[in-house]
Amino acid sequence: MTLMDWIDARTIIAALTGLVLSAIVVSSLLVLKYRRRIERMEAQLDNIIQERTLELQITLQELAEKNQQLEAQSTTDALSGVRNRAYFDQKIVAELNRSRREQRPLAVVLLDIDLFKQVNDDYGHLAGDQIIRQVAGLIQSNLKRCSDHVCRYGGEEFALILPNTDATGAWEVAERIRASLAAEALQVEDHQLSITLSAGCYSATADAASNPEYYIHCADKALYQAKNNGRNQVLSYPPLLSAVQTDPASKEHPHVSS
Repeated sequence: MTLMDWIDARTIIAALTGLVLSAIVVSSLLVLKYRRRIERMEAQLDNIIQERTLELQITLQELAEKNQQLEAQSTTDALSGVRNRAYFDQKIVAELNRSRREQRPLAVVLLDIDLFKQVNDDYGHLAGDQIIRQVAGLIQSNLKRCSDHVCRYGGEEFALILPNTDATGAWEVAERIRASLAAEALQVEDHQLSITLSAGCYSATADAASNPEYYIHCADKALYQAKNNGRNQVLSYPPLLSAVQTDPASKEHPHVSS
């Protein structure tokens, strides 16, 4: 190989080396460029996912709130503002199961406004509606525990569900309500009306044979007896000691006697 051939070979090698290095540099720059573009796209995608996730969470929360509102509306009595019969029917089953499981007493109290038909006849149905609303509010205000529930059972009749409450405790709650109503006249339009109610109580610890119908039947028997005895009183089934049922004092209750 002559000197010129050797120089030409080196020149070619240098040129090829330069091309290879240039290609590597260009490729590296392109890879870096595309990597940054991919990173930007991934960041944008992450932002979009976070935004959509937040929007979905907000939508789900709004749906949950609306479902709660609809559920509350479907279980609230439109006239009285307390829970309705449908809620009572669901709740009493749940509380019976809990009473059976925990072996704690469950009480049901039925309260009925005395001579309500006469009020409607004398003052009209609008006055009757006002009385139902006021009595419902008075009953609610006399329930001290969040686990206690008042429901409008039908017409002028209300029902209490009192978990972990024995017969004496149920009577004390009902008597406090009765005494509160009897102690003050209700303002109805231009009239002040003296309104009373009668109540029947039943309490037992649920067993495998227990059902809502029996609890209601027993409370209704006591209510019927209270009406027959002259109204404006609270009785239990089976009857409590007379000294307990005639004691006008109403104590704060854990609902279960020690």
